[in-house]
Amino acid sequence: MIPKIRQFFGFLIAGVLLFFLINPFIQTQTQLNALTIEIQAHWLILSFSILLFYRSVYTAPFATLLSALTKKRVPFRSAFTLFHLANITRYLPGRIWGVVRILSLSRRFGLSKTAVGSSLTLHVGIETTLGGLIAITLLFSKQMRDTATEVLEILSGNTLLLMLAVMGILAGSLFCIPKLAEHTDRFFKTLTLLVKNVRLWVNVLVSHSLLWSCQGLAFFFFVKSLVPISLTDAAVLTACFAFAWVVGFLSFLTPGGLGIREGLLGVFLANYLPPSQATLIALLCRLWMLTAEIILASIAFLLYRKNDVQKTPKTLWQYRRG
Repeated sequence: MIPKIRQFFGFLIAGVLLFFLINPFIQTQTQLNALTIEIQAHWLILSFSILLFYRSVYTAPFATLLSALTKKRVPFRSAFTLFHLANITRYLPGRIWGVVRILSLSRRFGLSKTAVGSSLTLHVGIETTLGGLIAITLLFSKQMRDTATEVLEILSGNTLLLMLAVMGILAGSLFCIPKLAEHTDRFFKTLTLLVKNVRLWVNVLVSHSLLWSCQGLAFFFFVKSLVPISLTDAAVLTACFAFAWVVGFLSFLTPGGLGIREGLLGVFLANYLPPSQATLIALLCRLWMLTAEIILASIAFLLYRKNDVQKTPKTLWQYRRG
């Protein structure tokens, strides 16, 4: 009975996820029916290769923070498997399922929920902060300044107030709910222990800076595989992607920033391309990224299963011996 219930919920979750992924394409179908794009395969392959590399090593700073918090070496393989097993669930409705999943798996990797939650918070917080700093550089671009200013003016209204309200509710729950308050207190205590570790912060900051450069380069080559652009546009396109990524991450409105991130990318790319073409590239960008995430999630699942298989004989042997 229980396996059937799990299977039912598995199909239900997959259906919900599929809906949220294809919905942006359905909404823009009428605009894109007559649109064609000539794909440059060599640039597309290069961009996807860089993206896979970026997503693969993305968990390196996460593993570094975990090692520092647990005071033991956490293998990169463990951090990779743990993160990518949970990452794909962030597309489910609500913004908490990726975090819930990674915390629920932490014990199976011999890690405490506090250490994993604290490391993930620092990891994503540093990534978001650096992404915001990169996004601000759009204000120094003559071509993008007006567009960035218009977007900021829109965000400074009701959307920003909604973001702040949601963030306030979440922050309040961290201190009002006893269990969450306990974890929050532990997080701040562990954070104070890491403050004096200058070498750790330099390592993590440099790693995240390189990761953003890698992501920006992958995005540049992806756009170049669809439309002709110059290498001199790589920096500004990285900033455009960072802007859209940060706003999508902070939106709290759609799973994985779906729709919001694509909408902003379309607005920025419209400075280079016709609006309909910019919209199509923004939507294809989501599929491009999702494909890499599915591949890495599959690899993580195989590593996880292989680890379970290796542990099983030992457990049976211990049981028979007892």
